[in-house]
Amino acid sequence: MNLRAVLQRTQRGFRDDMRLHAVAVISLIVAFLCLGAALLSVENLSRIAERWSRTQHLTIYLRADARDQDVSQLRLSLEGLREIAKAEYVSPQRAREQFAQQSRIAQSVVGLPDDAFPASLELDLAPGTDAARIEKLAQRVTQFSAVEEVETYRSFVSQFHTLLDAGRSGAAILALLVLVCVLAVIGNTIRLAVLNRKREIEVLKLCGATDAFVRGPFLVEGVLQAVMASSLAMVMLLFAYLVVRGRIETTLATLTGVTTEFLSPLTVLGVIVLAGLIGGLGSVLSLRRYLQV
Repeated sequence: MNLRAVLQRTQRGFRDDMRLHAVAVISLIVAFLCLGAALLSVENLSRIAERWSRTQHLTIYLRADARDQDVSQLRLSLEGLREIAKAEYVSPQRAREQFAQQSRIAQSVVGLPDDAFPASLELDLAPGTDAARIEKLAQRVTQFSAVEEVETYRSFVSQFHTLLDAGRSGAAILALLVLVCVLAVIGNTIRLAVLNRKREIEVLKLCGATDAFVRGPFLVEGVLQAVMASSLAMVMLLFAYLVVRGRIETTLATLTGVTTEFLSPLTVLGVIVLAGLIGGLGSVLSLRRYLQV
């Protein structure tokens, strides 16, 4: 098979059926944008989950009527434990100021009651403190009279992991739908291209062209459609990400402790390569059905 001749016919086929291929590429761009957005969301949620899973932190909320002496005794007792790396007292006023600063809604906290921001002890745990020791520590701390509640954040992290698992399942389902969409769009495009070039195909066969020479341009067209669409989708997704990131990065980093990142180069390359393979498969399936040579 003359590769140069196949590429020339592919180029001519794109030019002759430009509107047909343009519609197909635009449709595929939408599909790959949805897939890319899902992958981007799951990837960043995974980073947040990993960061929070490693967080070694406890918050002890103090009773409103707790005496300074009891609070001091509690803090000294905690600082003497090997599980505690640091214990810091946060007053109600400071808690209010921190919330206003982090959430950037200082005016809205003015009308909130005083008990909305209770005094607390913020504990940084020693590295290597496992979940069992954290729960045991929390149970010990609740026995102090000055303690109102102990927040270990374990239940929240567990719920977040459940949400992340649901997101991963949704992304997998979406990937399957994109696969079906790519096969359908490219298959239909190749079918229409075959019909449009039916006379050309008949002339080639009369001239002794091989089956591979006849099928080759259609196969390349399907691959190029998928590669072009996925590449353009990744570029558009990157542009949208950069625009949105500039507006929410600071707030998101404050709330989660993690900065967002775009899809890794390996993931982007994987999407494009996989798109090309699926495009080739769609072309083959369509040619086997609609092009009898």
